[in-house]
Amino acid sequence: MIKETATVVAVDGDTVTVEAAIKSTCNACQAQSDCGTGVISRAIAPKTQQLTLRTPVPVRVGQQVTVGIPEAGILSASAWLYLLPLIAFIGAYLASTSLLISSGFTHELWPMLPSALITFFVYKLIAYKLHRVERTKYQPVLLGQQNHS
Repeated sequence: MIKETATVVAVDGDTVTVEAAIKSTCNACQAQSDCGTGVISRAIAPKTQQLTLRTPVPVRVGQQVTVGIPEAGILSASAWLYLLPLIAFIGAYLASTSLLISSGFTHELWPMLPSALITFFVYKLIAYKLHRVERTKYQPVLLGQQNHS
């Protein structure tokens, strides 16, 4: 379970809206004083993300809570969104190359168009599947309250 501390910004019955700061990994690197990316990430105002989730635990606005997201959900979503479109692109490129060469189009750039289109549609299909079908698998949950708030 990946855990993050968030602040409750709204409560509506058993539905809670929490806000958490999006953290950059640049603060953990030893080369942060010499790195341009670290300077830029520190210069830009920290961003926040709001999540709405259900909880049986009573909370109040302004309270610090711990929110968790299952690691298996994030790992499988990452595999779906990164690996499958890449495999689709490579497969579509190889198939397009063999089909177009037999048609007389021998340049390497011709197969890029059908490959890009197929990859785009595969990505959209996966995004739809992840958003609609497996929504509960990636749903964040409220793990607990922090007492010092």
